[in-house]
Amino acid sequence: MKKSVSLLIGLSLLLTLPVFSVKKETKTVLEAIQRVEDRLEEFATEQAALKKKLDVIEEKVSAVTKNLADDNQNKENLLLSLQFIKEEINDLKNNLAKINDRLTELPAAGSPGISGGTEGTDSENAAIQSPENLYYTAYSDYIKKNYPFAVEGFKQFLKFYPNNALADNSLYWIGECYYAQRLYQEAVNTFTQLINTYGDGDKIPDATLKKGFALIEMGKQAEGIEVLKELTSKFPLSEEASLAQQKIKELLEQP
Repeated sequence: MKKSVSLLIGLSLLLTLPVFSVKKETKTVLEAIQRVEDRLEEFATEQAALKKKLDVIEEKVSAVTKNLADDNQNKENLLLSLQFIKEEINDLKNNLAKINDRLTELPAAGSPGISGGTEGTDSENAAIQSPENLYYTAYSDYIKKNYPFAVEGFKQFLKFYPNNALADNSLYWIGECYYAQRLYQEAVNTFTQLINTYGDGDKIPDATLKKGFALIEMGKQAEGIEVLKELTSKFPLSEEASLAQQKIKELLEQP
């Protein structure tokens, strides 16, 4: 496939040149073909890496499915594992989309830009500043338990990309960072902000659950239970509602 693409690009470029300039431009054409071949090779390498990531995710899904049958499995940790898997799947989807975008941005045959030497560098610099890169850098810090760095990264994401589809996710993970550090009031404030700002987002059940848990950890048991009851009422079929019901039951059964 790579050779066919290269041949077509080369022929197309040669046909668009005046006869008297063919010899003069041959070197430029060949260099352009080589650059395209290099880019295609990069894409093939990236696709192979994404395939490996997908295999890892499939293994994690299998492990989580197996743990569902284990009554001793901590369900809160199980929910967090599912959140990680969701994020990794979103990461794969975004990377695949970026590869597709870069394929469509390959210089067209005969276009002036094909002989340029800095276009690829500019594209790579833009990718470094992309919202996806900023988000997943912060998320990586969260996974590594570098919570202050993760919070700062997610806040930068929200500052520069407040309307991005990952904005509610960023706010949610800020709340999780606070919760993990036992900064429960900050966690409650963050989850409340998410609920009020992104009422139709898919992070609402998660944020409501952790808000209830944070209130309970703060000693505000009655208020926390009310939040969990609200969760079970609004999202009765969700996994979060199941965890909320279990938590309410545990608290009410305490002597």
